[in-house]
Amino acid sequence: MSEKKSKLIALVFDDQYKADEARAAVNRMGGEGLLEIDETAVIVKKADGKVRVTQDTNTVGTDTHVGHVAGLITAAVTGTMPFILAGTIGGKLLGKITDHGITNKFIKSVEKELQPSTSVLILCARSDPERRQKVVERLSTFNPKVLDSDLPPELERELENAWQAGQKTAAG
Repeated sequence: MSEKKSKLIALVFDDQYKADEARAAVNRMGGEGLLEIDETAVIVKKADGKVRVTQDTNTVGTDTHVGHVAGLITAAVTGTMPFILAGTIGGKLLGKITDHGITNKFIKSVEKELQPSTSVLILCARSDPERRQKVVERLSTFNPKVLDSDLPPELERELENAWQAGQKTAAG
């Protein structure tokens, strides 16, 4: 079986609660084997302009590409550091992500879409084409606006290497 490539997707909702609902649905689909979830992050912008951020990372899986991409994108959009990452690891990875043009465009798109009383689910996951279609069909019930960004393979490798180096240093 060929290795599945991680895909970075942002689903924008016209309601501040739908991203949380969609994340629950995505997690159920992950449990059903429809996709392998590396990470999710939800950004909610309330009517008063206050922002709430939550992040989940698959720390149990083995041989996963843990790049903490969703958290880094969230950090870039909201100006806050992700909860999972700290210090120089986060700064280095955020730099690697924002140095890449396609990701800068992605970040700007998410920032533009995040308006009061809206929410965004950022998802970094893998799935094969057949299962991916089932995921899309189920998520369509939430009526999201889809923003996606393919992570170039070289950027995925850099992120994974930087994260692994950070883990070794922390364990050190």
